[in-house]
Amino acid sequence: MQQWQRRLLGILALGGSFTGLTIGLTLLISPGGILAKSLSIPFLALYVWGIVCGLRLLEGREDALRQNLYFWLLQIPVFMSPVVGYSFTSGACLFLNYRPGTSEWGFMARFGSQFEYSILQGKPLVIGINVFAAAVCCFLALLLRKTRNP
Repeated sequence: MQQWQRRLLGILALGGSFTGLTIGLTLLISPGGILAKSLSIPFLALYVWGIVCGLRLLEGREDALRQNLYFWLLQIPVFMSPVVGYSFTSGACLFLNYRPGTSEWGFMARFGSQFEYSILQGKPLVIGINVFAAAVCCFLALLLRKTRNP
């Protein structure tokens, strides 16, 4: 992995996770229901893990590529339905999604971090992927494969 690639991916994981953690912590201290706050805690834990992954990558630690691959894999799916929903990004996202009920395609790109969950909120069915995270995962998987078979 070239130095600029290591820095770029490390900064996206570290900076994005720090931003997400900061915003998420403000949700915990703001007024609101206990259930909503408790459902945010797993996402805050993911952001803490993202900070660790970003630091490990920037430091060039052993197994940093694998940990970052797992971290970015969690950012690929986007799924919302009337029953449950999940979306998680850290650093950057490029969402491509489809709404089967209306046959609409959606696209969204942004820098930053966000998470969204839903439980029994009656949201429309949306299925999608974070194309940026999928590309990062492919890149990291290729690098891992090269390190195994030099």
